[in-house]
Amino acid sequence: MKFNFVKKSALSLLLSLAVLSFFSCQQVIFDNIRKEVKLENGMIAGDIPAIVKFKDYYFLSNGGIYCKHKSSSYYGSWIRLPSPAGHVIKLAADANYIYALVGIYAENEKEGKNQGVRRDLYYSENGYTWLLVKGFGANGSLPYLSNYPVYIHLFCTNTIDAANRSAYVVVNDGARRTTNYAYRLNGDSVIVLPLGLVDASTTPVSNAAAASRSCVYYKGDVIFFSSLASTTNETALSPATVYYYGVGQWLRWDGEIKNIVGYSCEGTLMSLGVTADYLLVGTNAGIKHRPLTNRAPGPVSVDFKTNAASTLNSAYQILSLLVVNPELNETQTAIYASQVYSGTGSSNSAQFDHVGLWAYYPYRGNWNRE
Repeated sequence: MKFNFVKKSALSLLLSLAVLSFFSCQQVIFDNIRKEVKLENGMIAGDIPAIVKFKDYYFLSNGGIYCKHKSSSYYGSWIRLPSPAGHVIKLAADANYIYALVGIYAENEKEGKNQGVRRDLYYSENGYTWLLVKGFGANGSLPYLSNYPVYIHLFCTNTIDAANRSAYVVVNDGARRTTNYAYRLNGDSVIVLPLGLVDASTTPVSNAAAASRSCVYYKGDVIFFSSLASTTNETALSPATVYYYGVGQWLRWDGEIKNIVGYSCEGTLMSLGVTADYLLVGTNAGIKHRPLTNRAPGPVSVDFKTNAASTLNSAYQILSLLVVNPELNETQTAIYASQVYSGTGSSNSAQFDHVGLWAYYPYRGNWNRE
């Protein structure tokens, strides 16, 4: 009798745990359903590596060029602009000019595919009229060599204060290391920068390196990173006191407070954005966010109150983030994010029409396609 009682008790416990597990899973599903929204038509699709501040506008590239006024925080306000001939790969800007890195391709009839011919670098004073940066390469162009490809990386400080905006281009040829140099851009001319570390650094450096992929402006200095992900806590009301950056899957920060060991994240860091209460973390496995306490991010990511986790999910890489008013809480400011497939995009949850630009607007209360 005692044996039967134990068996029945164990069975009852297992059934109870199964029921609790079922309702717990159902609750997660119901929570996600409640956060689902009717999607807008996606007008800005494709690979968008950066959203750039230039004068009073935001600019982006997805092969072409789009812009909107920084105060136009509503759906449907992006405008397509004239762009240089070719595929616009990425944009950057300083206080006076916006720059466009453009890929020129030609069809290889033998192999039945397009192949790179050269990279052109343009500048513009208004975002409409584009001229070659003559100080770059051979009058603004560098040939693409299939046997020994040269890698070109364009990026900028992207500060809120226009006076602190500066743009850079770094050129390297990978393992050969015979064509490594960095420029600060200045309209149609360039300023040669001394190279810092040649190999990928695990800490920020004060000189551009052949491995540099992003930078921030901090207290009079420009600090370069081998990571694509870096930002500061600058707002329209106050200069930066902390800068945040990625090293692989590690989130670190420095400045008036620091943690150079950092916290491990759920994927490789690709973009960062700061609000008053959270640090947004774009990874190669979706978007995350960590609560900020006295400017320091928490050790773990927490759930979103919005539908961010279901729209910018682990099936995608979050290439860029831009917070319009970082002095406000996350749900009080407009935020932009761009995403592409993670890896091969073969995940069942990845959808072609979700690739491109997304936005959160406070009046709408959710993330949706732009």
